[in-house]
Amino acid sequence: IETADIPSGVSLMMVYGGATGKKFSRDGDIGADPESSFYLKPEYCKDNRFIIRENVFQLSYGLTKAQSEEERYEIQYGNKKTDTGIKEKPKTLIGIFPAHAAIQIADAEKQNSPNDLLLSAANLNMPVVTGTISLKQKETLYFLIEKPEEKITYASISALFEKAEAARKKLAERIVLQTPDPYINPLGGALAFAADAIWEDPSYMHGAIAWRMRLPAWRGAYCADPLGWHDRAGMHFSSYALSQVTKIPAGPLVFDTALHIARQQEKMGTAMFSNGYICRNPNGDIRPHHYDMNLVFVDQLLNHFNYTGDIGYVKKMWPLLKLHLQWEKRNFDADGDGLYDAYAAIWASDALQYSGGGVTHSSAYNYRANKTVAQLAKLIGEDGSIYEAEASKIFTAMQNNLWLKDKGWYAENKDLLGLKQVHPSAGLWTVYHAIDGGAATPPQIYQMLRYVDNYIPHIPVKVNGLKDEGYYELSTTNWQPYTWSINNVGLGENLQTALSYWQGGENDNAYKLWKSTLVESMYTSASPGGFQQLSFYDAIRGELYRDFADGVGTTARTLTEGLFGILPDAVNKKLIIRPGFPTDWQFAKIAVPDISIDFKQSGNSSLYTIGQSYNQLLNIMLQLKAVKDKVESVTVNGKPAKWKWMQDVVGHPMIEVEAGNAKIVLLKVEWGGNSFENITVKEGYLQDSKGSFVLSKAKCIAVIDPQQVFSNSSIQQNHVDFATHADGTAHTVFLQLQQGGAIWFEPVSFRTVMNVKGFYMDFVPGEQSVFKTVDLQPYFNDKVTQIFKNKYLSPRPQSPTLQIPWQGIGNWCYPLTDANINDSGMRVKAGVENKIYFNKIPFATPSAMDAKNIIYTSQWDNYPKLATVPVSGKAQHAYLLMAGSTNHQQSQFTNAKIIVTYTDGSTDELPLINPSNWYPIEQDYLEDGFAFTTGAPKPYRLLLKTGEFVKDIPKLTSIKGFSSRAIDGGAATVLEMPLNKLKELKTIQLVTLANEVVVGLMSVTLVE
Repeated sequence: IETADIPSGVSLMMVYGGATGKKFSRDGDIGADPESSFYLKPEYCKDNRFIIRENVFQLSYGLTKAQSEEERYEIQYGNKKTDTGIKEKPKTLIGIFPAHAAIQIADAEKQNSPNDLLLSAANLNMPVVTGTISLKQKETLYFLIEKPEEKITYASISALFEKAEAARKKLAERIVLQTPDPYINPLGGALAFAADAIWEDPSYMHGAIAWRMRLPAWRGAYCADPLGWHDRAGMHFSSYALSQVTKIPAGPLVFDTALHIARQQEKMGTAMFSNGYICRNPNGDIRPHHYDMNLVFVDQLLNHFNYTGDIGYVKKMWPLLKLHLQWEKRNFDADGDGLYDAYAAIWASDALQYSGGGVTHSSAYNYRANKTVAQLAKLIGEDGSIYEAEASKIFTAMQNNLWLKDKGWYAENKDLLGLKQVHPSAGLWTVYHAIDGGAATPPQIYQMLRYVDNYIPHIPVKVNGLKDEGYYELSTTNWQPYTWSINNVGLGENLQTALSYWQGGENDNAYKLWKSTLVESMYTSASPGGFQQLSFYDAIRGELYRDFADGVGTTARTLTEGLFGILPDAVNKKLIIRPGFPTDWQFAKIAVPDISIDFKQSGNSSLYTIGQSYNQLLNIMLQLKAVKDKVESVTVNGKPAKWKWMQDVVGHPMIEVEAGNAKIVLLKVEWGGNSFENITVKEGYLQDSKGSFVLSKAKCIAVIDPQQVFSNSSIQQNHVDFATHADGTAHTVFLQLQQGGAIWFEPVSFRTVMNVKGFYMDFVPGEQSVFKTVDLQPYFNDKVTQIFKNKYLSPRPQSPTLQIPWQGIGNWCYPLTDANINDSGMRVKAGVENKIYFNKIPFATPSAMDAKNIIYTSQWDNYPKLATVPVSGKAQHAYLLMAGSTNHQQSQFTNAKIIVTYTDGSTDELPLINPSNWYPIEQDYLEDGFAFTTGAPKPYRLLLKTGEFVKDIPKLTSIKGFSSRAIDGGAATVLEMPLNKLKELKTIQLVTLANEVVVGLMSVTLVE
């Protein structure tokens, strides 16, 4: 404490105590433990013991039984030992106050006011230490709380403090940042401290506070190289290289039956925990753990090579790379199709389970790894042909099996079993990993980013006192129902998506998302300057954890690689700089230990001053967005420099300048000519099948229609005429334009219009309506309550994978999940008539407690895939009472179909889609208008336990770790299907399409 101009007679009061010695569930971190964990509650002072000697106190707490009488003597002054009187072994802290402080023990229960506490008598049951110091007009006072490992006197504290302050200052100045945005300028110091906080020799931790444990990956270690900590990076990678399994050959495939086969048995020597696997702890601690951290760890290692260019280290780590790629191929591409399963391979892995399928994000990681290792092989004299071939195979397989040509993005995954369907609704991780891994072309990157714009929920960030400039954050998916890590609002997820916008050349879009995410985390959270794991806007968990490693690593990457575009390729002696500044920025500056960039824009002049301090001087290539359509001159250190218009860029022309490998580079570009004005028609909704794009100045050379939505198109002098197929999907067409020497792809996005048939509507029967119940009794094959009592054992993949537990509910993190399904109330309501009524509509259902009451169908062998019920007559509507299962992995996806066939052979279909109209029997969907929507009216549910029909569940319960929206007893769903009233009915069929789900038909009523 430093004082200045203090009036006479002013004293400072101090209070200390409340040490319990108890460990919080997440070390007292935000969102996981209560804030009151840190309050000085009287009960926290219980069993605290203080010994006071002048200006020093010892606090004993957290008592355990002493090992000997000698341990009663805990504190020593000179040669004198003091008997604490405690016959148990405590933990201890030492407190040192200024020499003239008056210290005493007080009563922790007397905290109504400072005076009450200060004047209270000592309470030995609940003590605190209090003290006062008379303040002088100008002085410096020191206070120290320490573990008693070494003796520190008050006289030595000032030197200790100055040493700590010098270290703080050095760390705070590690990242120098100056931009036009005052919200971003303080980022450097905060980031440096957070990146330092997640380091603990010899490795990076999972979190700074919560989850402060060692793991080889998630994205924390990415912070090391961009911020110049190459020594720490090397130590991290080398220490974990010692923990790669090298002497345990692959054994049998063993699913863990204790965990209902949801994951692999964690035992060394099984198929997964064998040669190539990297264990969770460094320095040779060989033991299994339930993540594939190999993928991200190796990706970080490949980045490390890019920053250091250390070929000797590449050679040293070559055996690790070979074993890793063999391990990945052996375990996760067992069928050899080039698509890889994902076994808990990314941060958002908890509850991601693909049952052996081919997954975009893990395939992209393996594509990048194989491609890069093949290139490294040439540099160190190894044969990289098998890796080059594997990379090619992966890319081709992704393009042929996962790229949705009719939609314009990568699917989440493709099923291994069943109908081998493709799941189209991709998570953010699918988009950004495909882009980051180089598995998408520039036009594909553009299309994938439009998927994020159009289909991933955007949540407005609105804060009192902050000007609303359209800030927003993204949820990670649009999947339902919620389960942990599947649909959250994560800092790392949003930031790496921002990096994808930068990688796609969309600087303004990138910066808006990036700033939105950081401002929300650093300025409006409970931890100022913090890097959270989850946002305040996360609907289920809210703000969670501070300085979480995953967000720290992505912040470092996005600042350097995204905003400033620093992309070292040191193994090839190159440094690409592709600035990602917003369009209106006139200056920006960064300095980190390896590089400094100082940018200034003045009129038609762009000036970059670059200083590099890498291990070796790299050849700098600047890739700059064109300010005008003509380049008057380009100079480097005052001399003309080589430059060219870049090819295959999307959205805006760019030039590339060869700046050489000088330590200091002064690059200047003088622009001339006109600004680029491309397409004057704005993105919109076409209401008919014909229209035209009108061009200005730029000449159209070709039309690229990757989704083949044009039925025809023609290039005229200044416009493109076209006709489209109307299918209700967002589309992108690329026009190859030429202007002022530049050739680039200009994307035009639009959405065609189509009437979409509704899946559900409220129906009020008229007085003349005639209802006819269909007799399903002969076709019932089970009781509705049996759904989660079965063991669903086949078909199952025969390779290491994560999958739904054998009871058909839960996930690999919560494999023992169960739900209470109880249809007693429905059966009672059915009564002697064996019918239950909904809004005058009768549903036939048996009342006998032991009677079967549902036709279940499934891709599981337990039930048939298809059930057919004959019907007759004519009807204008069919009302269906249905119940069954679905889960987040089957979301935004047709789980099953009701198919009505008429006697003339024609059909009508009702697709059952999670979450539009297909609900899980055990829970309700969340509808908050942001991350969680169903996109359809809410159906009526029949509460099985009470027999009531409701739209809003009156009371939701919880299933621990799985759902907070559980329905006690479960619920069936009422669905309506319009029919052709002029045609004779023949059959109603229920066919289940999706894997993992069970879909059941309980009752059918026709409205004649």
